[in-house]
Amino acid sequence: MDSDRPYEPAPELQRVLDDLERLGNPLDQLTRDNVADLWRQREVLAARVLAPIPLAAVRDAWLPARNRVIPVRVYTSADRELAYGGRLPVLVYYHGGGWTLGSLATYDSLCRALARGSGGLVVSVDYRLAPEHPFPAAVDDAHLALEWVARNADDLGGDAGRLAIGGDSAGGTLATVVARRARREQLPVVSQALFYPSTDVSSTDAPSYQQYGQGYWLTTRAVETFRSFYLPDPNLWRHPDASPLLAPDEDLRLLPPTLVMTAGCDVLRDEGRAYADRLAALGVPVVYRLEPELIHAGLNLFNSPIYPDASRRVAPVVESLARALRSAWTG
Repeated sequence: MDSDRPYEPAPELQRVLDDLERLGNPLDQLTRDNVADLWRQREVLAARVLAPIPLAAVRDAWLPARNRVIPVRVYTSADRELAYGGRLPVLVYYHGGGWTLGSLATYDSLCRALARGSGGLVVSVDYRLAPEHPFPAAVDDAHLALEWVARNADDLGGDAGRLAIGGDSAGGTLATVVARRARREQLPVVSQALFYPSTDVSSTDAPSYQQYGQGYWLTTRAVETFRSFYLPDPNLWRHPDASPLLAPDEDLRLLPPTLVMTAGCDVLRDEGRAYADRLAALGVPVVYRLEPELIHAGLNLFNSPIYPDASRRVAPVVESLARALRSAWTG
């Protein structure tokens, strides 16, 4: 088991953590009063520093929903004809951020890289955020977005018969919950990719919390704050749409072939591994990958001009995940 062994971050990532220690981790200082300011700061920073990764096309769209719209960004890889001979397989992607932070802008680089490396179409979903919109608002938006993509795949240049769902951290939770719903509804979801997902918000007792709960980007305190924003009612912490690890066997058996990637230096490592093990025990085809030197949210350092060494360190991980998506589509 991963929990039997502590891991150390790669030196390039440790430098990021050292700066967090010196400057103060903003996630440890989150309140309902300042969360909107932190979200805006991250938006401004992303707009200023992230250089676009060239693709064939990137466009924004707005999905109709009751009394609102759901923004999405559609990424078309540059090699569609070469890779798949026409219509592209589609990845519907849900960003991380504790159901509270994250956006199309802050995940633009990662989604571009996944589209470029997989040769597929990536649809990034900007679901509603807590604390203004607590559970199950994000789940509802994520589900509506998948249904919209399935209906409109042809217009997007995608292949409705080859839908994949993915996400990281809180977005990994949304991805696997939506995948479960989609399979129940017989939508053609062929695979799911979960990157250091949150799978059990009901507990912070796992060994990985003891090892990495302080001094790392996602701390135990930050997890508890995000949980209070997204799930203010503790009675919902064990709901299967909030903690998919706790879903009934008959629901989890519905899930498609699954990639679970965990980070060695991450409080969520053990629950991600437990989720992969549970799916495998139920007969779901699972590929489990541990990146021992990775920290939580490490993929977000890709394409960062502030930490170019860290970007170079995580780039091969991003590229390998994109190749895994391609393999899932091509068999």
